[in-house]
Amino acid sequence: LSKAIKRYSLAAICVVALGIRLPETASKLAEVMGWEQSFVGTVFVALATSLPELVVTISALQIGALDMAISDLFGSNLFNLLIVALDDLVYLPGSILAAALPVHLVTVLSAIMMNGIAITGLLYRPTTRLFKTIGWVSLAMFSVYVVNMWVLYLHR
Repeated sequence: LSKAIKRYSLAAICVVALGIRLPETASKLAEVMGWEQSFVGTVFVALATSLPELVVTISALQIGALDMAISDLFGSNLFNLLIVALDDLVYLPGSILAAALPVHLVTVLSAIMMNGIAITGLLYRPTTRLFKTIGWVSLAMFSVYVVNMWVLYLHR
């Protein structure tokens, strides 16, 4: 147990240390590329911070822990939205959402749509796969994500 706690602590320290540097690096990327920070944040920062989540869920699926993988994703989604409220406490000039650019509505609406698709999938539990490879829920979520990225790219 002691070894596991030490490894966990070391990994957490690495994540925090790199997380502190990520916004600065991403801001420079946006500046160099001539992109909006909202585009870089939604695409690149979100991808970088979600990669550990992807690895965790794939690892959970590989050991047969389906419910752990799914609950991790939904729990992470829930906690990420709580972070908006926590960040609002730290953002002293006023309401963080009032200060945010309206372009974030595209991503928020896409997230609502994807959550709605997930809810529908959990309620109706479809078992068919399109082309024997992908479920309609996954295809619909992927489509919403791609359209969201395209709209943000056009706004960049």
